Amino acid sequence: MCLLLESIKIANGQPQNLRWHQRRLDASRLEVFGSQLPPINLQEVLDTSQLDNATIYKARVIYGEELNKVEIESYSVRPVQSIRVVEANNLDYRHKYADRSAINTLFNQRGAVDDILIARNGLLTDCSYTNVCFWDGSKWHTPSEPLLAGTKRASLLEKGLITERKIAVNDIKFFESVTLINAMLDPGTIVLPVSRLIY
Repeated sequence: MCLLLESIKIANGQPQNLRWHQRRLDASRLEVFGSQLPPINLQEVLDTSQLDNATIYKARVIYGEELNKVEIESYSVRPVQSIRVVEANNLDYRHKYADRSAINTLFNQRGAVDDILIARNGLLTDCSYTNVCFWDGSKWHTPSEPLLAGTKRASLLEKGLITERKIAVNDIKFFESVTLINAMLDPGTIVLPVSRLIY
């Protein structure tokens, strides 16, 4: 059975960005499994009553036609200091699938660097676990054709804090830095100069 997941940040005892997670969950279930499904309400399935408000947690909600399971664990940022660009022209990860084997295979080919940045047909998409934004000296730009349209990316686009554009591998040299974003990572948490990208 095809399973999908949502990774949700819990801070100060509260799930973050839940509107965007619920929107993606509903859209993914409809597209993958069709209509007439029992609803999954993220607010109801995330029990945060026993969590420490001073701790950051990552909740993994795994689901298909029905809720499969919910896992909650404390979270710490994995440092990233170098990134290798890899080509994967046929990789499809438009939904947040629980099966990440294709991405993991690419990640395992990274060599001595910390992460990969996946390109399809010469255009940049995402790192192994994150969307990316590039700083040109005045604005943050995110690739317009990501592997996965992340919830943090969506909220930043809605607020006008980042803009979409096609970014080719050859465009990297025109930027100053790159930041990694996802449900757990705000812009600026992990920032690298583009000189740390190998391509």
